[in-house]
Amino acid sequence: MNVVSERIKSCYNSLPASEKLVADYVLQNKDDLFLFPIKELAQKSGTTQASWTRFAQAIGYDGLKDLKNAYYAEANTSLKQADKGPKIAFKDVNEYTSLQSIADNICATSVQAVQTTYRLFDVGTFNDVVTKIVGAKQVQLFGIGTASVAAYDLYCKLLRIHYNVVFNQDFHMSLMTVSQAAPGDVCLFFSDNAKNKEVMQCFNIAKESGATTIAITKLGNNTLTTSCDHVLFATSPEIDKKSGITSSRFAHLFLVDTLYTAIANRDYDNIREYLRDSYEVFNEMPKD
Repeated sequence: MNVVSERIKSCYNSLPASEKLVADYVLQNKDDLFLFPIKELAQKSGTTQASWTRFAQAIGYDGLKDLKNAYYAEANTSLKQADKGPKIAFKDVNEYTSLQSIADNICATSVQAVQTTYRLFDVGTFNDVVTKIVGAKQVQLFGIGTASVAAYDLYCKLLRIHYNVVFNQDFHMSLMTVSQAAPGDVCLFFSDNAKNKEVMQCFNIAKESGATTIAITKLGNNTLTTSCDHVLFATSPEIDKKSGITSSRFAHLFLVDTLYTAIANRDYDNIREYLRDSYEVFNEMPKD
């Protein structure tokens, strides 16, 4: 699967109706992008030129020309090795017929979540995020449900290197801590979308406080992606939500590990003693 198609599918549900028509047309007729001008593409898809421009911007490109360039670059870059492995079949938990098919599907969705998120990796944005976190007075982390797994993981990692970091699984405690956010602090939000009312309430408070806001979320035009100071995109193939099974946490954890490693690398002179001390404490624990 290529990056452009993954971007389209990742933010498809958040697109307005006219832009969904454009998305459907592009997914089915991507070669037409190189054959026809935007006026004819609009006619063929039953939309407008403005819808095509907004669609390109919604999935992360400057415009149709930038989108075409991305498709052209992918046509000249082989991603076959990355796409090898078990194929994904979207099923609910009661539809599997063997343990092997369960393992195959979980493996495929987990691997693809990491691969597709990696392909969306933006070095410039990531560098800005690392700079903000390293220089922050306090780092506050927020995540509800599955997203809290990645938030807690980053919390533990930053504690290990002696960062002033806060994370609460209790929503009311999160409200209390975010109410104390101030300029110079960083508030980082893990979310699959911008529909979670608790996350968005905390985000709005953080934004008003003047703290730097960062989101790890899916592609799409929503409050998080358009209003956050910095956005790191995570995407994943979704299994039926009735099952409570989601590969999005693998995408989030990939970004957490990359982020933590980059922070520790950038700030190594200041944190290496904390790494050594924590290693020695755990290494000296009595063995069972």
